[in-house]
Amino acid sequence: MADLLDTFKRKAEDLITVINQKGGIKATIEGLRRQMAEADRRRAITKVKDELKRLERQINEMITAVGIQAVGLHQAGRLSSPELQPLCQHIVELKAALAQQEAELAKLEAQTAQAATAGAKFCPSCGKTLPDGATFCPYCGAAVPQLATNVCAHCGAELRPQAKFCTKCGQAVEAPQ
Repeated sequence: MADLLDTFKRKAEDLITVINQKGGIKATIEGLRRQMAEADRRRAITKVKDELKRLERQINEMITAVGIQAVGLHQAGRLSSPELQPLCQHIVELKAALAQQEAELAKLEAQTAQAATAGAKFCPSCGKTLPDGATFCPYCGAAVPQLATNVCAHCGAELRPQAKFCTKCGQAVEAPQ
């Protein structure tokens, strides 16, 4: 037991010697204080930056609200500021262009849905139309699962695998024998 205490005492003395060689305990504590102060400064900077971002978001929201009000007044013919009228007119024109693009998108999506019901196949990965018999998508390279080519006995439409009813005529699909 005394040997263990002597070993412990020696190790503690060696540790104190090493600490004193590197500037002592006082210098170690001072170094830790500097590190803590630096960490506090970084936290304070982060907090101020977060507050700046919050305030900038708020300002942008208010600018948007003012713009919406100005455009509304312009459309109602009640905007009296000649400086804002060209800007508001441009926004009205952009809204019209947006509505036109939305209508075009709806038209294209309707055509896509119509093509899907007409037997066109689409890539399960990127959604683009696949050429007949494709095993890989020519656009993204994804493998195309090959569907079984069952046809409806009533109308001849292509059936999906394990379909219970035909999507074209609604008749029940006869189980393969």
